Parts: sequence; structure tokens; C-alpha cells
Amino acid sequence: MKSLILSLFSIGVLVAAEPAKPATAPRPGRALEAPGVRADFVILQDRKATVTFVDEAGNPAARGDRTVAVKVDGKDVALEAQPNGFVTKEPLPAKEPAPIVVQIRAKADAKPANFRITLNTAICAECKRPEYGCICGH
Repeated sequence: MKSLILSLFSIGVLVAAEPAKPATAPRPGRALEAPGVRADFVILQDRKATVTFVDEAGNPAARGDRTVAVKVDGKDVALEAQPNGFVTKEPLPAKEPAPIVVQIRAKADAKPANFRITLNTAICAECKRPEYGCICGH
């Protein structure tokens, strides 16, 4: 009985000693995360899309040597470099839904991380976010 109590006490101490992860608010748009990649994909009111790199806390981070390629419905989209990421030069096509592929490379010769998104700007009834960035899991 004593060993059971000591075991439960030890588990309680270990759980209490574990550092708490800071709670972060959901980032806007669609979070793109893979090993070595953390970015946000957001479609703005003018239908231009942005890819913004973020740090662990969700704050904008420097673009560095990273490169991004975006295809909408199989067609390349021209991008303009920004200090924290990239923005499309032209608005995205009006056709919805449409497949979007975002390819991010940490360096020009690195293996890319590919993300597939469905272009759908309708607002989700549950989470009140655009469907392309919905976090409800439906």
C-alpha cells in the first residue's frame, strides 16, 4: 500500500514539475507545419495570398533563405518576397473550390515540404474561420 501511495505521489510530482507550454491563440488562415517549417497561409480580402514564416510563439520570423512556390489549380502563381515571407502578385482565381499546393524549401537545394489546401473562402459555421483554414476537423 505504501508503495502504491509513493508511486502515485511520484507521478503527481513529475506531472507538476513538467514545464507548461504557453497557450497560443490560433493563428489566422492555415498553419503550415512540417519539420523545420512553420508558416501561415492567409488569403486576404483582395484575394491575394500570403505565406508568413513564424517562430515557435507564432510571431512573424525572418524569411531567410527559404523559398516558396504556389500552384492554384495546377497553374504557377507569381510571388513577391517580403521580409517575413511571400505574397502573391495577383489575386487568386475566383473559381472555388480549387486545389492549392504550397511548396516550401528551407534552402534552394533542400527537400521541399509540400502542403495541400483547398481554396474555399466560405466561413465555417462552427469555428467562424474560412474553410481553407478551418480547425474544427470536420
